Amino acid sequence: MFRGQERDASQMGGPGSARSEVRYDATVIPEFDKRPAFIHVLLLNKTIRLFVVLGVGSVIIPVFAYLFFFSKEIGHGSKRDIIGTCGHPTLYHVPCGRNNLSETECHQLGCCYTTLATCYHSLPSEHQLIIGDDWIPGTPAILSPLRSGTPYVEAALPEVRFDVIIPEDGSGRMSFLLSKANNISSARNQIPTKVMETRDLAVHVYSPTFFIEVKRKIDQEVIFSTARGPLIVTENFIEWTLHLGADILFGLGSAYLEPGRKHLLLNNLNTSATPIVMGYNAKLKLFNGVIFNTPGLTEVEILGSRLIIIRAQFDKNFEVQFMAGPTPAMLHQQSKAILQNQYTPPYWTYGVHVCDQSAKRNLTIVRHDLEVLLNETIMFDSHCLHNDQFWISDSMTLDKEFDFLRQLLRGAEKKFLPSLVLAISYGGNPTFIDARDHGILFRNPSNLLAYQGRLRNRTVVYVDWRTSQTSNLSTWFDSQWQKIANLAADGYTLEEVNPRDDRNNSLPGPGKLIYQPERLNDTLEELLPWNTLLSDSSELVLSRHNLLGVAMLDLIQKKIDPTIPLISGAAGMHSRVATLPSNVSASWIALRSEVDRIIGLSVAGISFTGTPICGNAPVGPANVSEELCIRWYQFGSLLPLFRVSADRTPNRFSRYGRRLMHAALRRRYELLEMLNTLILEDAAIIRPMFYHYEESANFTTELWEQFMFGEAVLVAPVLLPQMTQIAIYFPDTFYELWSGQQMPANDVLQYAVVESDLPMFLRPGFIIPLREVVEEEIVLEGGSVVPMSVERSRLKPLLLIGAFTCNARRWKCSTTGHVLLLAGFQLHFGVDLDERIVVNVRANVSTPELAQQAACSEQASLNATIVRVQLYGHPNTTQPLEYAVGYDYCQEPAKQVEFANLHRKGPVDAYGNFLAK
Repeated sequence: MFRGQERDASQMGGPGSARSEVRYDATVIPEFDKRPAFIHVLLLNKTIRLFVVLGVGSVIIPVFAYLFFFSKEIGHGSKRDIIGTCGHPTLYHVPCGRNNLSETECHQLGCCYTTLATCYHSLPSEHQLIIGDDWIPGTPAILSPLRSGTPYVEAALPEVRFDVIIPEDGSGRMSFLLSKANNISSARNQIPTKVMETRDLAVHVYSPTFFIEVKRKIDQEVIFSTARGPLIVTENFIEWTLHLGADILFGLGSAYLEPGRKHLLLNNLNTSATPIVMGYNAKLKLFNGVIFNTPGLTEVEILGSRLIIIRAQFDKNFEVQFMAGPTPAMLHQQSKAILQNQYTPPYWTYGVHVCDQSAKRNLTIVRHDLEVLLNETIMFDSHCLHNDQFWISDSMTLDKEFDFLRQLLRGAEKKFLPSLVLAISYGGNPTFIDARDHGILFRNPSNLLAYQGRLRNRTVVYVDWRTSQTSNLSTWFDSQWQKIANLAADGYTLEEVNPRDDRNNSLPGPGKLIYQPERLNDTLEELLPWNTLLSDSSELVLSRHNLLGVAMLDLIQKKIDPTIPLISGAAGMHSRVATLPSNVSASWIALRSEVDRIIGLSVAGISFTGTPICGNAPVGPANVSEELCIRWYQFGSLLPLFRVSADRTPNRFSRYGRRLMHAALRRRYELLEMLNTLILEDAAIIRPMFYHYEESANFTTELWEQFMFGEAVLVAPVLLPQMTQIAIYFPDTFYELWSGQQMPANDVLQYAVVESDLPMFLRPGFIIPLREVVEEEIVLEGGSVVPMSVERSRLKPLLLIGAFTCNARRWKCSTTGHVLLLAGFQLHFGVDLDERIVVNVRANVSTPELAQQAACSEQASLNATIVRVQLYGHPNTTQPLEYAVGYDYCQEPAKQVEFANLHRKGPVDAYGNFLAK
């Protein structure tokens, strides 16, 4: 973040400073020697300077040439057909093979060696593929390796197929596909284009050494290249080096990618694999990015030169999809066009979801806690009862206790959202026996029987959700689904989608894997043993691990109505599901990491996600910090998914903490129409500052501790304990959302905060809609009092808050906004400020019957009235202005209301009328 600079008033010469007395040093200055030094004589003589330059050049240039091309210390060693150079800058050194190679071993691999005992690829690398000169664009190319040996265990694949796919929609996307030559379906049934260009870009494939470059036509700048590192393809492994011409990178589930780090894309308890990297070119002021497929173990290394090195297990193909940008908004659109993952569940899914995650399952305790939530009117919308209650291998018998709890939720207008544990208890239960007989379980490599692990204090076996034996899997799952359907749930949370083994202590030694990332062992401690086998082949689970959650979701979504919400801890980029990470610790560091993660996912196009409020790690502190939870509630209130453990609901804290947490929830309910609009429009929700302020890239490209909520609101969450002020950068004039206080433009402000604050600021020119939610409880028809729900909050009228943007002379001002209540039902509103203040509201409805049913019938599910508008930024007053609007869609689809501009200033005629501008 930024640090404010303070100056002493006396140093500034301000009005409060005392004028100091000026004193002069009267000491006699000694006479200095006027004769020039000998070195100055040499440097001032032109002839001598010329000979010095020639002499230095005659020595330096040959030495540099020797080191660059011939030095055995940094060269390949004595070989007949040396290609490339070893003298390129250190920032472009791509590691060759494993660490601690000797000089002889390094040279045998065809790589460069230094006295620092590092082995790296030459430039260009000897490990490349060759493309024939007779290749015709638009047809598949067959590539062959320059070297049959590789720096890894396996030999290079003799033949690799290459395809270029450029969509004809002019979107700025293109795909580069490497696949095994015998894989007929590798090109995904798409016909490659013979035209290797788009309106703005040109693709150049070099031969005979295979390199790809993408250039902008307007200035011939290279914005994508594979020429700066190796391309190694074996039967089971690929290493490819990409360059986006970028100075700053973000992606991989992060708002900023720090150079010099390696990222392991392997689903574990905490996150899902997000193989998306985007970059910003400071010279061109343009953005671009890539998406690549990662079915299994994948490592991405970011060098100091912003080279992107991808090392991944290779199955049938490896695809890199390039997105040209050039703006963050266009990059987001291109990403969404590829991902196709828009998720729009029912409105109640935005509510507060509670789940008991205690170590021991006890429905008596669950019942007591649930009754406390209802009696004390703690705001929530759904409950899971207990996240260890419903195992897919259990009978899920609907006993009286369970039925009472379900009816208790229904009577309070709350939803039942159970957690399904998708591991199978080992033993004599029918679920295990049936799965074993169908051959769909992961196998132990020593005896090829179902692998037995330990999970939640049970011995378990694991389903291979991506098995090629799809008919066996479907038959088995059909027999299990009826138990789940009998729960009559409103939605489901999917637990243990990633196979976890609490007693795993089997880690691979050196050489047991083709490539072993540095952080692999730390991750494997949370997963199955590294050598566990798939159900249908001798391949390791690691090779398909990232596909398990995707395949499981596909199977379940075929069984349920599309309107039934699903929450999962592991999903693919293309999955239409609400995602929530697991194993997030209750710490300030974890909260900061969650902010970073949410920004990275949102800008890449993975929108419907959330953060586990106050953490959800199974092992954590008994007493969670109240201040930390308050800040987590505040940040989480802006996200689509809000889920909290039953031991961290507001009633578990002090009266003061409870009041602040409920205030955060009320603010959430107020802002939900804005959030719902972003979801329905498939727009980025949480946006990094550079998304809208590229001109301030020096400040915004690495700034992730503040962000934009949509396009209209700047948010700066408090992410450290006991803060009394935080530094906020304002690239434009902003107004504090709730009071209208004006913030200075293009400045860093030390903003004072208290524990109740979530600093939010409105951008000029925008109006946002809010529901007027002031109460925390509602009275049902029978007289019972229950906590406010998100569905009930939608029946409250709308309030508009806007901030003016004005012309250069500040005579005319305006502000606009809209809200998308339903698909095909939108309200537009605007305010013009001139001689009068004119408020306009207009409905844009493509499905009138649906709008009438939703807003105007006796069973209305939403309120389409606007009671008032609150305005900031009047050029002649700092006070907020408030006007009654009285708009009701059911009475009139459009309305215009005019008010006197009491604060207008300007020239008037002889009769007191304002003159035209």
